[in-house]
Amino acid sequence: MHERAYERFSPQSTIQIIDKLDGTALGVLINISKGGFMMLSEGICPEAGEIRQVQLIDHDSGNPDISVGATCLWQDEANARHSYWSGFQIIDISPEDQEKLDRYIEFLEESSRKKK
Repeated sequence: MHERAYERFSPQSTIQIIDKLDGTALGVLINISKGGFMMLSEGICPEAGEIRQVQLIDHDSGNPDISVGATCLWQDEANARHSYWSGFQIIDISPEDQEKLDRYIEFLEESSRKKK
């Protein structure tokens, strides 16, 4: 079994993934780690090797508001028609956004511990 470099956490609210170049909503965040994230999209099927500059944001609360450069490592068709699972690796992140990502993952980690 392949061991992951970082533990993954599921968001507690709907986090939109927005293309920073054209403002298009690409999908929703399914889980996230310090090294990447998984997205569920409808209609938009990223291809492996695609590089995107994206913003992760909860439009209701405004948090987190994290911008990253990420490359699509894989994609697979989901059970629903025209829906796709995609795995992304974070390849570029500013120090400020890295701090936001670290705080967000810390929050998700603490929340998941409380549920156990």
